[in-house]
Amino acid sequence: MPPSFAEFLIAAMVMEITPGPNMTWLALLSAREGRIAGFHAVAGIATGLTVLAIFAAIGAAALITTWPLLYTALRWGGVLFLLFLAWEAWIGEKDDANAVEPGRQFRRGLIVNLLNPKAAAVFIVMIPGFAGSDAPAGALIAMTLTYLAIATLAHVLIVAFAGSFERALADPRRERIVRRIFALALAGVAIWFAFGTART
Repeated sequence: MPPSFAEFLIAAMVMEITPGPNMTWLALLSAREGRIAGFHAVAGIATGLTVLAIFAAIGAAALITTWPLLYTALRWGGVLFLLFLAWEAWIGEKDDANAVEPGRQFRRGLIVNLLNPKAAAVFIVMIPGFAGSDAPAGALIAMTLTYLAIATLAHVLIVAFAGSFERALADPRRERIVRRIFALALAGVAIWFAFGTART
């Protein structure tokens, strides 16, 4: 392992405990629709991150950072999708627990991450930066797998914790208040995402 692997671990963990699109959306989804829906979303998020990692490995993801128009399109696509999820939460659309389409939340988790240029930057900037320019392929693979494991574990823990509030939100009035608080939080994340990922 390269000398900076410990520092990389710390950076990866800090990134994953910092509130962002995945954390806010997963918490709301799991609290409202339960852990099963949340775990479907986690699978979609993990798949999206894995796809970005593969793109980075073959050099395709570098296009995101070298082509400003593509980067901008992805960034605003991610912002709009987060705002859509916030609006959906605000108006109270909720899947029937007996008719949940297993792939729906999976696809949403996948889309949120594929439209996130900052997530791509983890694999094409952060990991190579910690590994060093002369790092062997094995070190890059180890760091990538470690990051994917940390991110997935963090998301699973969020779902497990937030899912415990599903019964508490059975009361329609309480559910509406919490749902709208989370909807505002998700909209706030979308606004932060718009400005926080902008290139200067």
